[in-house]
Amino acid sequence: MSNRWETEYRAGRWAYLKGLQEAARYGVVTSWLRQTMRPGALLDVGCGEAILAGHLARDRVTRYVGVDISQAALDLALLPPGWGELVYGRLEDYAPTDAARFSAIVFNEVLFFADEPASMLERYRAWLAPDGIVIVSMYQPPRPESGARRITASVWAALDGAGWTALDEVSLTNVTKQLTWRLRLVRAAA
Repeated sequence: MSNRWETEYRAGRWAYLKGLQEAARYGVVTSWLRQTMRPGALLDVGCGEAILAGHLARDRVTRYVGVDISQAALDLALLPPGWGELVYGRLEDYAPTDAARFSAIVFNEVLFFADEPASMLERYRAWLAPDGIVIVSMYQPPRPESGARRITASVWAALDGAGWTALDEVSLTNVTKQLTWRLRLVRAAA
């Protein structure tokens, strides 16, 4: 795996994700989960330190699985015993070990780092429970011509395609820090 992620996590590069500037984004994600997720397992793809897990209602999320490319990040994660599982690996390589199905899959700021971001949605769809939901959050740099915006456009185009039903979409801006995200909630079409 990439030494970059290990170095950055050990140096505290990603510590800001636990800060106030990210709170509203986690608020949108957890509100959507409370409103639309059937009780069951949640897969957090690119979980980092499993920050999302600390925001989850355990009566709704009965099992948490986090996947990340950085062992240093996973080592910082704190999960209640018996409730969660952390898996070290690339999102392109992950596969559940026990034919698991997930009531929700969250791609929280991770699709930018995939080899083929839009294709990851189809790959992970295979592990979505009937009536399951997918939440995608993507940072939007201020420059319209940025590569990150092109990646977001390709992911949104895939979610607009056959097989997905959009339930909600939010554009969220933290004015203090000048950060903007696009978030989308979808359900796999029957």
